[in-house]
Amino acid sequence: MSSDSKLLLGLILGAATGAVAGLLLAPASGKETRDNLSAKAGELKHDLDKKINELSKKIKELDDESLSYFKEKFSDIKDSMKEKFDTVSEKVKDLEKELSAKIESMKKESKTMETHSN
Repeated sequence: MSSDSKLLLGLILGAATGAVAGLLLAPASGKETRDNLSAKAGELKHDLDKKINELSKKIKELDDESLSYFKEKFSDIKDSMKEKFDTVSEKVKDLEKELSAKIESMKKESKTMETHSN
């Protein structure tokens, strides 16, 4: 993988990680957080699709030799980005489950505290 593709992948993963962290740390209900995570994942997918379409248009402008090389590299990057997106999506789902479990645990603790204080 070239350094340019690594940089692009790093930027995308960094942005996704930052967005997820921001959503998880924001003071919102569990449902709001899950909705926000889902929306951000959708935005990320949309942005990736848009970038892929832009690159596809640029590919058509290249000569045959460059085109063949670029298609190969583009395919490698696209596959790698899809794998990374799938990994990030799975991590988001895991974080969502963990957050839901923590919220439920806090609700149970709160009910227990209310019961003992009455």
